[in-house]
Amino acid sequence: MHYKRRIKKKPLIILTILIVIIALICVYLFNIYKYYNSPEYKLGKAGYSEKEINEILKMDDKYIKYAMDNKYEDDFIALVNEKYFLWKNYDAYIKYIDDVYGDKKVDYSYVVSMVNTRNNYDYYTHMVSTNMNAGNGILVNKYYKLPDKYAPKDIVPMSNLYAYPGNSINKEVYEAFKEMAVAANKENIVLIVNSSYRDYKSQKKIYENYKEKNGQAYADQFAARPDFSEHQTGLALDIFTPGAGMTTFENTKAFKWLKENSYKYGFILRYPEGKEKLTGYSYEPWHYRYLGKDLAKKVYDSGLTFDEYYTYYLEK
Repeated sequence: MHYKRRIKKKPLIILTILIVIIALICVYLFNIYKYYNSPEYKLGKAGYSEKEINEILKMDDKYIKYAMDNKYEDDFIALVNEKYFLWKNYDAYIKYIDDVYGDKKVDYSYVVSMVNTRNNYDYYTHMVSTNMNAGNGILVNKYYKLPDKYAPKDIVPMSNLYAYPGNSINKEVYEAFKEMAVAANKENIVLIVNSSYRDYKSQKKIYENYKEKNGQAYADQFAARPDFSEHQTGLALDIFTPGAGMTTFENTKAFKWLKENSYKYGFILRYPEGKEKLTGYSYEPWHYRYLGKDLAKKVYDSGLTFDEYYTYYLEK
């Protein structure tokens, strides 16, 4: 005669309860671990508010990681949200803010522009060689230097129909200027070039004259040192209209027309008013730089100086 073994239910119930409890504890511990390793927790631990955390979590992963791994920074979110923010310049932005603003309200857009264009340094310091492979898009200023005693090719003399005697310029620039001058003439505006290509010796002579008469600081404000001049590239023109000089040209129809139309022919107003600290030069309504039609339109549409545009969009 066989007997069925009766399974005791009580131990099974206890075992099941223990398994459930252990599982719940594991889930709880996992959630704790997950929480303490979450971006939200680490950002909160760093000192960011809930609102700031939500903003940071919308950023790229590299910015989130930086914020998690470092102490709270007042300027972090505002800087990263700037349109022309460059991550490679972050430390320089912070230093510039500390050096210039102190406890004052920070203009983050200005900070980004100044640092991007290297204007957080004194003129003619921390210089780099300009990228000569950029063609018409090379940047030459008080930080971006031409090769020693640079002399461009394809320099041709300009006719007295388009320039005062003794001027010469890059052949492509000349053709573009003639096209622009003809278009302006159809609106009864006469454009004439007063100054164009200058070789190393000519630029050096101009700079030394300024320096001798008014000192180096004055010279650096109004003239470029040799190998740092746009005129030495063969891509820059000083454009006037008959009867107007440096102090009156901006009040002419010719200037208004150039300001609105020069980009269509490949030129930009290189040193605009109000941008002196970014370009390094006083406002020059007569100084136009040739970039080519496509690039000139992009710079014009951006509303940026060429220094800003180059360092954000073109520099590699």
